[in-house]
Amino acid sequence: MLMAAICVSAAMSVTSCSDDNDDPGMTGPIVTPTENMTNEGYYKGDIYGNGSGNLWVNFISTTLEWNDSEEDYTGTGRIVCLDFNTLLADNPDFPALAEGEYTADDTHELNTFNIDGDSYVTSYNPSGVTSREVVGGSVKVKKDGDLTVIEAQLKLDDGADYTFSYVGKLNIINRTGEGQMSNLTSDVTVEALTQGVAMYFGQTFTETSDLYMVVIAGDDYDLDENYGNSPSVMLGLNVTPGSTTGIPSGRYTLIDAMEADDYDVNTAMSGVYEMSLGGFFGTWYFHTIKGFEASMKTGYVDVTNKGNDSYDITFSMIDGYGHTVSGSYSGTLPVENLAD
Repeated sequence: MLMAAICVSAAMSVTSCSDDNDDPGMTGPIVTPTENMTNEGYYKGDIYGNGSGNLWVNFISTTLEWNDSEEDYTGTGRIVCLDFNTLLADNPDFPALAEGEYTADDTHELNTFNIDGDSYVTSYNPSGVTSREVVGGSVKVKKDGDLTVIEAQLKLDDGADYTFSYVGKLNIINRTGEGQMSNLTSDVTVEALTQGVAMYFGQTFTETSDLYMVVIAGDDYDLDENYGNSPSVMLGLNVTPGSTTGIPSGRYTLIDAMEADDYDVNTAMSGVYEMSLGGFFGTWYFHTIKGFEASMKTGYVDVTNKGNDSYDITFSMIDGYGHTVSGSYSGTLPVENLAD
């Protein structure tokens, strides 16, 4: 029963490509993973309604660093975004970029990659930033065990030819809102949670309870941007109305945020991803650098409010596949009052 739309968005990393146009070594029977480059992909499913699965991958050179104040990357390197139309995934939580040759096209048909601004190359140099749209070309995709081998011959909007190659394991995350919205394959113990924030939204979905969105994370995490390399846990807690100064102590039991008749006090909302409502809300586990993202469906969160924004929090939560995410946090949770 979603009576209003609220989201605390977990900023997902854009991904990248090396400025050196590394040769991944594809001449022999053994491929060599590309160095100094990472990737992140997103699967949206059949968003164009033609039976293909839309999947885009960003490649980012590790020489680039995100600058919060400029809201852009700094350093020398390139970002390459390729927006594919591939086979529909049997399970959207575990999609894959199928082998084959993809041609530049805006029909969104199977074995094409999208142009018209959807695929591009952005170069960062000391002299400035240049972004070029991909307007033509082809991309060959092969598999070698867990590795994906990509060879791209691209045409850019300034008329230049651009050759791009990459070898590595693709990190592709479900963005369909379907499936269990978890790519975990085993239980997780979340360790080294060192900082957090408690955002109070007041009466949001129901008159029965007020909402706190809590983010707890490790050192290498920006709580303002809600992004970083350390693991993080997002908690959607339904608290006693009027709890403006902190989260009341107690056990918060996870409920199905989309099916529950009401959001009672001492419950926690399951993790929901819905772009029409702004993205992420409820209870989630994230570990961007490892490519993990999991909606929590059942379980509990124990909260002990010790006063002066100091808390002990213990959680044991389960995703839709039965994998447990557990851990604890002892520290401060400064309250940010975001209620109207």
